[in-house]
Amino acid sequence: MKTLYLAITLLLLSPATSAIAQVQHGSVSGIIHDEQGAAVPGSSVTLQGSDATYRFTTELDGAFRFLNLDPGTYRVTADLSGFRAAVRDVIVAAGKNVDTPIVLRVADLSESITVTAPAPMLDATQTGTATTISRDELAKIPTSRDPFSMLRTVPGVLLDRVNIGGNETGQAPTVVSKGTRPQDVVWTLDGVVITDMAAAGAPPTYFDFDNFEEIQVSTAGQRIAQQTGGLGINFVTRRGTNQFHGAARGYFTNDALQWSNVPGELATGATPVTAATADHNQQISDYGAEAGGPIRAGRAWFFASYSSQDIRLVRRAGALVDRTLLKNPQVKLNWQADSKDMLSFLFFNGDKIKDGRSPGIAGILFDAPTATFHQANAYSDFPLHGLWKVANDRAISPRLFLSASYAYYNTGNALTPEGGMALEAGRSLTTGQSYGSFQEAISTRPQQTVNADLHAFATVAHVANDIQFGSGFRTTDAIALNQWPGNGILAIENSPTDLRAQVFRQGNGGNRANYADVHLSDTLALGRATVNVGVRFDHQWGSALPSTIEASPAFPTLVPGLTFAGYTSPFTWNNVSPRAGLTYALDESRHTIARAAYSRYAGQLSPTTIGGINPSSVAGSATYRWVDSNHDHLAQASEVLTDQRLTQSGGFNPAAPTAVTSANRIDPNLTAPITHSFVAGLDRELAPGLALQANYSYTKTTNLFGNLASNITPRVGVTLADYTAGPVLTGMLPDGSAYSVPTYVANGTKVVAGGGGFLTTTVPGYTTDYHGVEVALVKRLSHRWMGRVAFGYNNAREHFSDPAGVYDTNGNPTPTVNEPLVDGGQFAPSSSASSGSGTVYTNAKWQMNANGMYLAPFGIEASANVFGRQGYPFPLFRTQTLGGESLSVLVTPAIDTFRYDNVWDGDVRAARTFKIQTLSLRVTGDVFNVMNANTVFVRNNNILSTSFNQIAQNMSPRIFRIGLEFRF
Repeated sequence: MKTLYLAITLLLLSPATSAIAQVQHGSVSGIIHDEQGAAVPGSSVTLQGSDATYRFTTELDGAFRFLNLDPGTYRVTADLSGFRAAVRDVIVAAGKNVDTPIVLRVADLSESITVTAPAPMLDATQTGTATTISRDELAKIPTSRDPFSMLRTVPGVLLDRVNIGGNETGQAPTVVSKGTRPQDVVWTLDGVVITDMAAAGAPPTYFDFDNFEEIQVSTAGQRIAQQTGGLGINFVTRRGTNQFHGAARGYFTNDALQWSNVPGELATGATPVTAATADHNQQISDYGAEAGGPIRAGRAWFFASYSSQDIRLVRRAGALVDRTLLKNPQVKLNWQADSKDMLSFLFFNGDKIKDGRSPGIAGILFDAPTATFHQANAYSDFPLHGLWKVANDRAISPRLFLSASYAYYNTGNALTPEGGMALEAGRSLTTGQSYGSFQEAISTRPQQTVNADLHAFATVAHVANDIQFGSGFRTTDAIALNQWPGNGILAIENSPTDLRAQVFRQGNGGNRANYADVHLSDTLALGRATVNVGVRFDHQWGSALPSTIEASPAFPTLVPGLTFAGYTSPFTWNNVSPRAGLTYALDESRHTIARAAYSRYAGQLSPTTIGGINPSSVAGSATYRWVDSNHDHLAQASEVLTDQRLTQSGGFNPAAPTAVTSANRIDPNLTAPITHSFVAGLDRELAPGLALQANYSYTKTTNLFGNLASNITPRVGVTLADYTAGPVLTGMLPDGSAYSVPTYVANGTKVVAGGGGFLTTTVPGYTTDYHGVEVALVKRLSHRWMGRVAFGYNNAREHFSDPAGVYDTNGNPTPTVNEPLVDGGQFAPSSSASSGSGTVYTNAKWQMNANGMYLAPFGIEASANVFGRQGYPFPLFRTQTLGGESLSVLVTPAIDTFRYDNVWDGDVRAARTFKIQTLSLRVTGDVFNVMNANTVFVRNNNILSTSFNQIAQNMSPRIFRIGLEFRF
């Protein structure tokens, strides 16, 4: 806490702002000229929004600017004695500047001039690739009403699931973008980074879909405010206005409004699957209410909302009902304290309760209902739950602006087994089933963030400079309690002849990561050219927190507990990241803009990496041979062959079982992964509100020490030279070709000498890169229609330039499904599907999305969305014991030798709004998966399994949803 207080003090004493925060606001700027083109100083410029009114008086250069504007419609009025007033209506979007030049004409009439100008489709200050999903698109296009699923509409962004009508709502996705680390995805809510750092790159919560004003998604060439080169998702929430308003809504569907799409091979299998027993939606409902308006007109405003979603799914994997409840309260206050200060407050809490959540274990396709989770929120002992943010935007002078904010976010989750803590736990990779109960995992993840930002404007040598200087500090904790049920033994059947008992002790510890940064950038206007140069510095460090853990219930002397004093991370990351970009208007009207940018980024540090040698933060274990004497698939203590130890994990060292130091090691020279990004593009405004965009993106990430599945950690004291040839795995692939895969076994003596530990260190020569092209056509809502069409070609690969770095998660040079070890092979981060139906390998070389809305006669809105992508890889493996470890050995030549079928999903909507004075009723009808496709997403890919190639998950069937929305 002393570190936090010191950082807060330093920030409040310095004229700085958050380099951590994403851009949540837009801006309006321009120059006032007379009819001869001369700048007009002394002009009074007023900007009127739906809430506040802002004023600016031009100086000698005639320039005006309004910063930190919430997205929405504004009116700009310019006035000066002797001239006619000029009025322009503009639309502000998050992260974009509206360039609004105004010409004042000599007053010969008393009327003013009003010109309607939509937000420019082209922004001369934007050099990267980004997509803004507007309020109109969120409200008028058929969607599953899940903000995560909207990401699939952005070229270059891939998700590990397909949401049909809401069946995946409430499930945190794995997001992969342009070959960058999924761990480097950044999630931002109203300018506050809220990324779940314990599961780096994951969203920490779930949201009310109707609370968003905009969603901005940056895929390459991110602004200086973002540390990483990963995807940036920026949620901008709505606010109160000068008009009271309120709304109540309800969306509903169930299995009576659903078709059947059971694949033929399931319907005619040995155990026929019917529409009633197949994966399908039992019921999905979404209810909410909101109210907003002035507390004092023109000075203070409020917006408050509450939503409740209930998603009930029938899961064939386990023959259970998977139920998710999401509840989201939010309050937002804005106060124009005086002519210079705009204060704001935000409270938000995403609450999730879920029954029957699958643990998502690779190779387990059918979960015992007792071996699934009950999920709920978990919080630290601090009394405030959820996100609490306060901020102030201050106009110090017409050329100097300051923004500062503080946020506390108390979040976490609790996973408790449905079978309770009295049963034992077991799983069989042979049958693809789980047995008994499962572990308890309770994690609290509080975060604190303080940011400040100074924005200055100056003219030097007749060149306009837009200078930003920022700084920020953030601290995140990841505190976890993990313990296995019953006797604390997990029974594992790798094969009929390979039975193992993993004996666990308790895990009950925490790790802390700290982030401090400073950045400086300058945007220079040079005629048609705009140059942006900047640099940021990131300092990341952390510690392991003190704790006490309990021994194994079954074998307390073999796997004892301990008291741990904690430590300071043996490494710190200090990174300097330069950024540079150029845009050039190819025509005088600035309707065609070419751009290019180079950026360097540092990866974000996870508390989990800091805790790599914390013996308390995970449940340490030792694994022994096991004989299932009673054939119950569960390991009793008397069945464990404690004289035949195979391996250990979680930092437990059998040679020193009471040691308070882990058997694992962290390289003190561990460095941050570095991403280099180059973007080139051409944008053309074809007509007002209609633009064509084309981009080429290249990224390369180096200094890697892991991928999404886990960190890649070789064994302590074991090099590649210490591996000898194991059995050569041979057989036939489904296409009739033969496979022959060499395997390798570690020197057992060296493994024991290293305490069975693992080393977190940079993998020599391991890099990923990406080449991609994307084309988008965007039409804003006007003249009764809107639309957005995007196509992306993706080529994400991984490379091994140093033979010393060709090894898998445990340092073994045998290829696995998570580490194929193919130089130039496709980069396909793996994740377990939320349904527990197997592993998804996220990689597609092409994707597209097209949506549109047309306002037909009689006020009927007709809209549709079409999504398509290449099928994801279907890599085949077989489980093989290699010394003390068991690996999922890849038997296909590459991870994408086989792929699933291409995915196509079409959704349609008809909507009509009925109005009576100030009241309105909107009725919507949506049909999802309109073609009723049953595309297979996941099959059992264990080639030796008795259920090999069996369908584990396919696309959810066509379903109809009704919606009612009442507004006043």
